[in-house]
Amino acid sequence: MKYDPLTYFVMALGKLFRMRRIYPAGNGPVLQTAREASRRLVEWGHSVRITLLGDGAIVEDRRFETVPCALQPFFQALWQAGCDSIQIDRSAGEEDLLTWMDCVVSKKRAPYRNSRILTGSMNLCRHALVPTARTHPVFSQAVAGYLVFLPQVQEALSDLESKNPNGIVRGREIVCAIAAQIVTGKELFEPIQEMRDFDDYTFIHALNVCVLSSALARVLGMAEEWIKVISLAALCHDLGKKQVPKEILNKRGPLDPEERSSIEQHPAYGAGLLIDIPGVASEYSLMPVVAYEHHMGADHSGYPRRMASRESYQHHFASLLVAVADVYDALRTIRPYRKALSVARASTILIQDARSGKLHREYVSAFLKLVGVLAPGRRVILSDGTRGTIIEALKDRILTPMVEDEDGQLYDLSHPSAPELVEVEEDVVRQDQEHPKAA
Repeated sequence: MKYDPLTYFVMALGKLFRMRRIYPAGNGPVLQTAREASRRLVEWGHSVRITLLGDGAIVEDRRFETVPCALQPFFQALWQAGCDSIQIDRSAGEEDLLTWMDCVVSKKRAPYRNSRILTGSMNLCRHALVPTARTHPVFSQAVAGYLVFLPQVQEALSDLESKNPNGIVRGREIVCAIAAQIVTGKELFEPIQEMRDFDDYTFIHALNVCVLSSALARVLGMAEEWIKVISLAALCHDLGKKQVPKEILNKRGPLDPEERSSIEQHPAYGAGLLIDIPGVASEYSLMPVVAYEHHMGADHSGYPRRMASRESYQHHFASLLVAVADVYDALRTIRPYRKALSVARASTILIQDARSGKLHREYVSAFLKLVGVLAPGRRVILSDGTRGTIIEALKDRILTPMVEDEDGQLYDLSHPSAPELVEVEEDVVRQDQEHPKAA
């Protein structure tokens, strides 16, 4: 465990809880420990957010897979009181901490609210999957572990749509919890593959793009702080669709020019909405940038269309990254106007968009490495019509693997004169796994 002012402050809270259970309010040891906790908070100099996750916890952006013994009684008391989300403002003083701790020790099952300390429940580990006629039993357990985030995504985005800054707080909690699961190796990608059948596209898509963007940023070796802000921006990338009529979003047939224009306004709507939320422009400026740019295309072929010369406009790299996750998840999800595409077909479209310049080639390569679609044994089609099988795919050249054709001839696609990989063929076995027959 890293010991610094933040850790010392949280440990002092645990000690204050123990002292208050032993001694009555106003007793010397209790007051002394409260002063120590207050001093540690001043040394830290920032507000503190604690999220409890069953046996673990997240303090700001730090994951505790196992809670230290000294904190276990305190966190358990909070958990039993139904408080798994705690926010302590940096201005909280000794009296604020004492009053709150009196409430914790009393075992009252109710949110605690004052001007400097807020506690309540995110329900991150209590939410259960409610099976529907469209939920395949074989996937229920995997998806249930993923869906714990969905109500929180809905609440966060609803807050942001109302320009309520609490949506940022909720969003940060979701992002930290997702990052913690990815870091500890907990599988999130299988549920994403299977959630294309759920009806609530808006929130499922926001959550999927957040998870995929977080994982992609990590594969690319980005710093933790960048992973966090990119994930938060990804969570809110489509917020502007709130301003687009549902009958247009869910139209089964082709869009007319007026409807297409309405759809293409959603990035600007989202950016404007986010900028109007207090604190976003100063502390979370990447969010409106990604909302505005994620459909532009790396080659400027998308929307909103820039009036200035294309060469003079530089996209933020986070927008290009989120665009890859956004396109992939949209292709893999059922929409009113089409079925969900297979992994192979969705990957083929990513490859084609990377070749044309619409998507960032390096990010597409890293993404396909992430989902493991271009592994040895996968059948592919090359730009000269050759069909073959990948026999070697190095991590730094996923889009230019070694391919063996049906006659045994080898192609090193990294060679300048070699044909390019243009299509990923369907895998019959994988298709059967993606669409299992009901028992």
